[in-house]
Amino acid sequence: MKKNTKVSSLEEYRKKKLDRINSHKNNLKKKKNRKLNILSIFGLFILCIIIIFMYRYSIVSSLKYEVQSLNKELENKKNKKKQLYLELDNLSKSGFIEKEAKERINMIYPTDEQTVYIKVD
Repeated sequence: MKKNTKVSSLEEYRKKKLDRINSHKNNLKKKKNRKLNILSIFGLFILCIIIIFMYRYSIVSSLKYEVQSLNKELENKKNKKKQLYLELDNLSKSGFIEKEAKERINMIYPTDEQTVYIKVD
């Protein structure tokens, strides 16, 4: 309210003063609401960033666990491969083959009468 303005009645003066006080309060409320809205938006933004980082961390952790599991499985497969090569080496030795032939299917070396010689000219 301007100081040079004339007021016709006391009621009018009180009403203008009350309007001015109310408009000032409303302006303060609007500023508080803007600050509160800005802080809320900033807080939500920070919360979203934190959630995204935690989600990515969980993905990385699960992938690390999977890699570790696959490495362990690979190591087991390598050990099994070595074991099978050793078994193959033992099974391919002529002494083992001869022993198994004699024991399992009763094979024996041929006698002189069973041996046949072929002449090649």
